[in-house]
Formats: sequence, structure tokens, C-alpha cells
Amino acid sequence: MLDEVRATYARVMDRLARHAGLRVFRVFGRRLEAETRAAAGHPGCRFLSEREVLELCADASLDLGPRKVEAAFRRGELCAGAFEGGELAGYCWFALSAAPHMDRAWLEFRPDVVYTYKSYVRPACRGRGIAAALYRFADEYFLERGRTHAVICVESHNRPSIAAALRSGFAAAGYAAYAGHAGLRAWCSRAAACFGLRFYLPE
Repeated sequence: MLDEVRATYARVMDRLARHAGLRVFRVFGRRLEAETRAAAGHPGCRFLSEREVLELCADASLDLGPRKVEAAFRRGELCAGAFEGGELAGYCWFALSAAPHMDRAWLEFRPDVVYTYKSYVRPACRGRGIAAALYRFADEYFLERGRTHAVICVESHNRPSIAAALRSGFAAAGYAAYAGHAGLRAWCSRAAACFGLRFYLPE
């Protein structure tokens, strides 16, 4: 019964996104840690160079486009990859300043926050804690650069991503939403606003 309810909710939210531009997100946050158990559990995690990520764009299943990759690196964003047997098992991105989110919306946040976004794990590698390891392995790197917290923003019906966030130590930190195709009407709960989250359309 619960699975049916979740499936129905996902269908409803997909339709609202298409027809009304409405998206609802769950926000998760956590304090960065100098020593991360997740990284020790998956030693194949490391940052990828721009050249490496551009080469990965040839694999359509990874949903990486050259223009977006180049723009992300120009903004100073970082891409982390997890490897198993010399092959990429998954990746995720980290932003240190305002970054594009979904549709045409951008997300800004406090200057002591690192925003974790756009994660992907190959289907054959799922269920091994790879996403959780990617989320945490760079904590010490960001702490050394003045960041204290990590935030992740997940569509409210994306159960696998929500589960991965919780497994990696993120805690629920409220909700955020926006609506509109031409203009953007955005909202954040009080807990989410504590991280300085704000959706906006760039001028």
C-alpha cells in the first residue's frame, strides 16, 4: 500500500513540474567532519579534473554535457568520482557559490556552506554506499577552506536520493519549493532558510 502511495505521489509531482513548473524539495544538512568514516570505507573516491569529466561526457548514461561541465569548472565547482576496478562507479558535484539547480532556477546559500548536487551511481553499483561515500569524502578539504556545513536538496519524491543522504549522515532540514515557468515564485521553510537557501532566476 505504501509503495502505491509513493508511486502515485511521484506521478503527481512529475505532472505538476511539467504543467505548472512546481517542484518541491526536501533539504538535508550536516556539519562537516575532519575525519570521515565513509571515505575510509571507499578508498576509490577522488576529485576529477576538468579533462577527465569532459572525457566522461562521451558516455550518454552519465548525463554529463560538455558545456555544463565547462561552465561548472569556470564557477569553481568540483566533481568527485568513485572508482571500482579502475572504472567509474559514480560521481557527484560540489558548489561553493550559487549554482544552477533545475529548470532555469539557481540556488544560493550561506558562504560557510558547500552545496552537494547532481549525484549519479551506475545501476550495477548501487546499494554499496557509493553515493554516501562521495558525499562525505571531501569534508576535510572543505573545512580547510572555511566551510562548516554541507547541504543537499532533493526532490521530495526521489526516495533513493533521500535514503542516500540519510545514510551519509545528513539530517532533515526542512523543505523548499518553487513554481512558475515564466517567472519564479520560491519558498523555503524556516529550517531550510537557516542555511541561506534561496531559489532565483538569474538576470
